[in-house]
Amino acid sequence: MGNHATSGERRDRNKPGDSFPPYSPGRVDGQAFTFDKHKGQKGLQQQPSEEDHEPVVIKPIQSEKENEDPVPARPRPALAQCNKKMLPFVIKWVGGGQTVAIAGTFNDWQPIPMVKSEKDFVAIVDLPEGEHQYKFLVDGEWKLNWNESAVNNDVGSQNNTITINESDFEEFENALLRDPNDNNKDKPLGSQSQNKEKVEVDKKDEFSQEIPEYQQSEKIRGPPVLPPHLLQVILNKDTPISCEPTLLPEPNHVMLNHMYALSIRDGMMVLSTSHRFRKKCVTTLIYRPIE
Repeated sequence: MGNHATSGERRDRNKPGDSFPPYSPGRVDGQAFTFDKHKGQKGLQQQPSEEDHEPVVIKPIQSEKENEDPVPARPRPALAQCNKKMLPFVIKWVGGGQTVAIAGTFNDWQPIPMVKSEKDFVAIVDLPEGEHQYKFLVDGEWKLNWNESAVNNDVGSQNNTITINESDFEEFENALLRDPNDNNKDKPLGSQSQNKEKVEVDKKDEFSQEIPEYQQSEKIRGPPVLPPHLLQVILNKDTPISCEPTLLPEPNHVMLNHMYALSIRDGMMVLSTSHRFRKKCVTTLIYRPIE
């Protein structure tokens, strides 16, 4: 029963004549336990290891390339014209075509698709201040706009040229900031800026710890006498000629269950009211003469 080994598979045992004690694992084999030779001690003793006396310090593995210079970091690509102020410029092409693109010295001659309008192609390009050359790519063929200024290039052909000045955009921005209702529109911009600075200084002098009194402005208006959605009532509308006199247009839901009176004309006062019954609306008109 159980695991029974044959005579050939039996382990070799020590004979009585052997002078050597049985083999036991020791520190050579890296074992933590050893057997005592005394018969009186039946337990096992644990040998102290080096870990109990000295802390273990793990050092990183040094590579062969440790003494070599570190690999320099890859420099970031410098963006051209990153410190220059970009100004928007509108470029048009009126020469026709199916697909039109624009390219120039401002983007290393990389085609930029243009947006097709009704009669022309338009593109808004951000350009720095200075002179730039450009050309149009119409249906795969480079073309020139003869309505604009042109210069000769190194290839022997011509390119359109344009000069961007920041002062032109400043005048345009000042024109947009002007108030058309301002009485000082004929004065130069310098005097207007000085006046604004004086007003700001005066406002700073008026600041104090006293809370100003609230004064209601005259521009504030109250609510309307009649809500705007009640202006389109049946009494204020003319009956179309195509409609039958007995059939009125469908009233708005806000008009239901209200009494309306028309202004008195020719000694006659007109009253009306509208009610809804299921899917039908009934409007009743009352005419009353006034003596």
